[in-house]
Amino acid sequence: MHKYITLFFSAALFLCACNGKNVPGDVLKPDAMAEILTEIHIIDGSLYNTMQAPDSLYKYGAGKYIAMFQRLHTDTGHFNKSMRYYATQPDKLLAIYDKVDIKIKSKTDSLAKVQTELSKAARKTDSLKNLNIKVKTDSAKKVTPHENPAARRADSLENLKNNQKPDPAKRIDLIKRKAKHKADSIKKLKAVT
Repeated sequence: MHKYITLFFSAALFLCACNGKNVPGDVLKPDAMAEILTEIHIIDGSLYNTMQAPDSLYKYGAGKYIAMFQRLHTDTGHFNKSMRYYATQPDKLLAIYDKVDIKIKSKTDSLAKVQTELSKAARKTDSLKNLNIKVKTDSAKKVTPHENPAARRADSLENLKNNQKPDPAKRIDLIKRKAKHKADSIKKLKAVT
């Protein structure tokens, strides 16, 4: 009798040891399973944003799932068999979902970072456009007597009456003021960027 009891407990110990940490060969490894589950949850989230109508999952989602399985070099049968195995091993499934959670959070964070950079760039271009419009309107308001057509005409009429040629000093002064105005505008634009 003692021999049978020892044999029974030895067989029970052997069977418990066989149900250990090794994953069977026909089941996806935990890292591959985590990658597939991450992609499945991302596709599920994208399908949530589509119009909900009869057969919308088949219409919009079937192609996405098939493409994902092909990209990850597996198929639905292999995935389903692996999922059934991991469903019987809750500790392994929990570890896989911890990896899935980390991957989804990192993808969400990187997406948020890209969106922040895009919004900063959009705000920067909008502010440059607004500044450019403001600079143009400010320069249009600052009219010197020589830039005003009426004043120029009056100046030229006065010169014609006096039979004098336009003063070269005034012309040089006008050119210098225009050059300074352009330089100031360029400095303002560079300061904004």
